[in-house]
Amino acid sequence: MASKSVHPVETLREHASALEAAMAVAVADPAKPAVHHLRAMVRRLESQVELLQQLAAMREDSPEATEVHRRLAKLRRAAGQVRDLDVQRKMLKRHPSLPKRAAAELREELKETRAAKAKKLQRVLMKQLPRMAGAIEQMVQSVGTANGLVVPDLKLVPLIERWTQRESIGEPNALDDEQLHAVRKSAKSARYMVENASGSARAKKAEAKYEALQDAGGQWHDWLDLTETSREYFGKRHPLTVAAAERCKAARAKYVGLLGSS
Repeated sequence: MASKSVHPVETLREHASALEAAMAVAVADPAKPAVHHLRAMVRRLESQVELLQQLAAMREDSPEATEVHRRLAKLRRAAGQVRDLDVQRKMLKRHPSLPKRAAAELREELKETRAAKAKKLQRVLMKQLPRMAGAIEQMVQSVGTANGLVVPDLKLVPLIERWTQRESIGEPNALDDEQLHAVRKSAKSARYMVENASGSARAKKAEAKYEALQDAGGQWHDWLDLTETSREYFGKRHPLTVAAAERCKAARAKYVGLLGSS
């Protein structure tokens, strides 16, 4: 199959427009789908900036990129807090291994927390929305001649694979939770970078691999969060905390096993 051309700066512009739209939707109504989409677009834009830096189209110390990263980090944290609560409430409602009465009690408690975090997200969005477009445009303009950058997709995938190898920390079984979390974020970024080259068979294979790592790491991290939430609310020895911890341990083993085979 012939190689297709990838236009990273054009994709950056597309992601920026999609992010602005997602921000406008979420600030009006921070419902679950809107918050999830917002968070995904933040990650996509962050990953696209990383890709341009790997392609030497943008300096890693670029003040324009640093400013955009700073603003995106605020959005990601605020949206992530709401998203995490949505996921925990869903797990509490649907997972059969959790004690039903305690799960319902904690789920109701998290409903109030979610409402407060959603209002905080709206405040962050209202502050950042009028400023984000200008910051992104300044960043795009800073790449200069790289605006017309064209990369063959067959070249792009190996570059991303080398980046993920550099980001890897060591043997999966020896990694602590913080390191496993970093690997999960790298897999997510790599998946979004590979989307640039989705036309090739190699890109599709790489995207599937990174998505599987992202999903396995995400399941482990969600159980880890729920275990900590239950511990803070009920205590370490409560049946719900114990049940969540067991699921967390199983999800961690699955994630580490997938890392070892990838």
